[in-house]
Amino acid sequence: MLEKFRVVRDKELNIANIHDRLLKAYGNRESVFLDKGDEMRYKAFACERVSTLSGNQFLNRVGNTLKELGVKPGERVAVCTANKIDLPLMLFGIMKMGAVAVPLNWQLKQDEIAYIVENCGAKTMIVDREVFDNSIKDKKTIEGVERWIMSGPEQECLDGFLSLDELTARASPEMDPAPISDTDPVAIFYTSGTTGFPKGALMTSKALITGQKFAAALLPTNMNKDFGILALPIAHIMGFCASLMGMISGVGGLYMSKFNPRRVLEAIERHRATFFVGVPAMYAMMLAEGIEKYDLSSMKVWCSAADAMPAEHVEIFRKKGGLIKVFGRPLIPALFVEAYGMVELAGISMIKFNLPGIRFARGCVGMPVYPYRVKVLKEDGTLAKPGEVGEIWVKGPGVTKGYFNNPEASSELIRDGWLNTGDLGKKNRLGLIYFVDRKKDMIKTGGYSVFSVEVEHKLINHPKISRAVVFGVPHPTKKEIPVAVVCLKPGQECSEKEIIDWAHEHMAAYKAPRMVKIIPESEIPMGMTLKVLKRELKQRYEQEFVSRLKE
Repeated sequence: MLEKFRVVRDKELNIANIHDRLLKAYGNRESVFLDKGDEMRYKAFACERVSTLSGNQFLNRVGNTLKELGVKPGERVAVCTANKIDLPLMLFGIMKMGAVAVPLNWQLKQDEIAYIVENCGAKTMIVDREVFDNSIKDKKTIEGVERWIMSGPEQECLDGFLSLDELTARASPEMDPAPISDTDPVAIFYTSGTTGFPKGALMTSKALITGQKFAAALLPTNMNKDFGILALPIAHIMGFCASLMGMISGVGGLYMSKFNPRRVLEAIERHRATFFVGVPAMYAMMLAEGIEKYDLSSMKVWCSAADAMPAEHVEIFRKKGGLIKVFGRPLIPALFVEAYGMVELAGISMIKFNLPGIRFARGCVGMPVYPYRVKVLKEDGTLAKPGEVGEIWVKGPGVTKGYFNNPEASSELIRDGWLNTGDLGKKNRLGLIYFVDRKKDMIKTGGYSVFSVEVEHKLINHPKISRAVVFGVPHPTKKEIPVAVVCLKPGQECSEKEIIDWAHEHMAAYKAPRMVKIIPESEIPMGMTLKVLKRELKQRYEQEFVSRLKE
């Protein structure tokens, strides 16, 4: 515990020197176990487990390789590979030598990758064989890249690429961290593009580290006793910051390149894990898998972010494990921690601890994490009174410097250091913040404001519905009307009319969806963190709803 607080209080800690300073603080030990199939096969980095020293040496080799290739400090380096342990190490190697890391989601398609790489002006790109063969296919489709590097074993490297395996085998495992300041850009994380083309949030060292340091301090971790499970995408800000928080805490664990509910539950049981970080969709999938079949009694802390977590799911998982145990029996149930964050905030800015005897109203996202500040503004720019709905604005060290190469969008995003989250919410008299809806998802119908999230929560209470997505479609007199795309629970049958009738019985008429479409779960578009891509779903079905309206 003392080592963790020394790290948290280390004022010299930055993204370039973090691995050196953690090695000094915690010593060399096996910190990361790799899931089956995720083993590393580099000549200079072949392993099933990663020690603090071996991980540091590999990222040093990556940094030295880039220096030898002529990459300069401040230059952008794009990385699009599978979500294995070499991905975060490559990103840290890039930042340690002073360049700017640009991680890309390996699920992106050719034109999406091309847009981001060209937008950030990367001259160097690291890919693996699978991503190139399945997504990029032809180097000519991406303009401006001068150095193409292929990660993974040398034998998988295609002609015309530099082999990272071969280059790192020759590079030195020692490298001094670049001298960077708190305000120097070190990474660009791109948004998912739910409101248009993806935008690159420019991150500084201070932005990435500060929030994770305070969150690490708040969590009850012990480097000698705790073991975590991480199965999040590192190319997404949540996965990157979760791994960073674990590093700062000194907690080791199992790194899984892909989430699979059965394998995660088996891993918790096998390793007697105490921490798990996921998103609500992951918890829902674990419940569907059947958590009662596994021994989860070792769990101390469950963590979730990226979307709203159903309260009933929180209670189920809290009963699996214990925060404090006496003679092996839980005296206090497991802690469930929910975090509020976004790409532009470099991870966590608000946090909620679900503790025994405390029940939060639906939508509560907790309190700001020090030193973040939160305010709620009405449409006229004045402060909303307690309980009034307005836009949520956040100020703190994690706020992005702006969108790379997009000054217009940056000026709309940040004003006087305050970031407009685009979320509608409210604050109570105790300072607790409540999420109401995304501003762009609010439906204006006949003079009323309908919050899509509220209607979705209502619809999920229908005994046959497993998922509901609500959005507005144009209406000739009401401006918009709410409609819903829903999925049914396995083995259930239900008509669209039954759902519409049920909705009108259980909510105000202006909130109830006027039309419903039932589709299989497999047709719901998901983002990197398994969050529903509402904009894509709306584009897919809006015209169908409009046509039905005219009939």
